[in-house]
Amino acid sequence: MNILVPILVIGILIFVHELGHFLVAKWCGVGVLEFAIGFGRKVLKWRRGDTVYSVGIIPLGGYVRMVGDDPARAAEELLSEREADLTERERKLLGDRTKWFAEKPLSRRFAIVFAGPLFNYLFAILLTFVSFASYGKSVLIDEPIIGAVIPGYPAEKAGLQIKDRVISIDGMSPKNWEELSKTVSSSNGKELLLKIQRAAKDDAPAAELEVRVTGTSDTSDLQIIESSPVTKSYKIGIVPDTKRERIGLFEAATLSVTQTWYVATLTFKGLVGMIRGAVSPENIRGPIFIFKEAASSAKQGIERLLDFLTFLSISLAVLNLLPVPVLDGGHLFFFLLEGIRRRPLSMRFQEVANQVGMLLLLALMVFAVGNDLLQLVM
Repeated sequence: MNILVPILVIGILIFVHELGHFLVAKWCGVGVLEFAIGFGRKVLKWRRGDTVYSVGIIPLGGYVRMVGDDPARAAEELLSEREADLTERERKLLGDRTKWFAEKPLSRRFAIVFAGPLFNYLFAILLTFVSFASYGKSVLIDEPIIGAVIPGYPAEKAGLQIKDRVISIDGMSPKNWEELSKTVSSSNGKELLLKIQRAAKDDAPAAELEVRVTGTSDTSDLQIIESSPVTKSYKIGIVPDTKRERIGLFEAATLSVTQTWYVATLTFKGLVGMIRGAVSPENIRGPIFIFKEAASSAKQGIERLLDFLTFLSISLAVLNLLPVPVLDGGHLFFFLLEGIRRRPLSMRFQEVANQVGMLLLLALMVFAVGNDLLQLVM
C-alpha cells in the first residue's frame, strides 16, 4: 500500500498532463503515434485506431509522440530501414504532411503544448471543488496550534509536530496565531525558545516540551517579484491549524477557482524567490519526498490525499510553464520567438537549447534527490 499510493498519485498527474496534449492534438488534426505513461519496459500495450497506448514500468514520466513533431526524424523514418517495421497506418500517417505537428499553424502548435499544463491546472480546480464540496472549506482556528510543518524549514528540523500547542515563545504567552507569527517574524534570526504542549496518544496525559529553533530569513510574498528593497522577515515553517466548515456547491465552485489561482501564484513566487536567492534551495524536493508525502497523506485520509494531489497538480502546471528548453514552457517560448521573428528558430538551435535544458533538469533532479536523502538521514 505504501508504494502503490505514490505510484498512483504520480501516474494520475502524468496521465492528466499527457491527456491534455493528446486531446488537443487530435482536435487540431495532428496524428498521434503513441500515448505513453511511464518509461522502460512496457507492462501494458495496445493499439486503438492510429495510436499505440502503453504503460511503462517506471512511472516517472510520459509522452505523446505526434506525427511530424520532428520533421527530420519523420522523413528519416520513412526513408530508412525502419520503414519496413512501420505498420500501414503509421506509414500513411507519416506520409500525410497535413497530419504533421510541424505543419500546423503556430496558434495550434501553441495550443497543443499549452494544453498539458492547462489540464493539470484544471484538474487541480476539480480536485479542490471535490474537497470543498465533500468536506467544506478550511477556516482558521485562531489559536497558537500548529496545523502543518513545512518540510525543510527549521520547525521540522527542531522536531515540531502537527497539533503542537505553543504555550510560550521566549517567555511570552501568545493568545492567538497572529501574536505567535509576529514574534517569529521579528525575531531577527536569534534562537527562539518554544514551550509546547504535545497532544498525548491513547489516554496518556499531554506532554510539555521545550524546543529551540532559529528562524530563516525570507521575504514577503509581494516583495519576491517587486523591484523595491527587500525587507527581511523570519519564518520557522509552521502553518496555523484549521477546521472544515460546510458550504454550498456554488460557493465550493467559486472558492475552488480562487483558491487554485492563489496557490499557483504562491508557487510561482516561491520559484522566483529561489532563483533570486530569497528562498532557501533546501526547499527543492524530489521524487523521494513525493513518494513519502503521498504515502503519509494517504494514511491521514482521503481529505489530506486530495489536498496533496491538488498541490502537486498545481506545481506540475507551474513548473512546466517555466521557459526552460525541454519543458512545455521552453517550447512555448520558442513559439513566441517564432511569432515575433515570423519564422521558426533553426532546428540546430532548438536541439542545442534542449540539450542544455536537459542537463539543467538533470542537475536539478540530482540536487533535489540529494535534499531528499539528506532529510531522510536527518
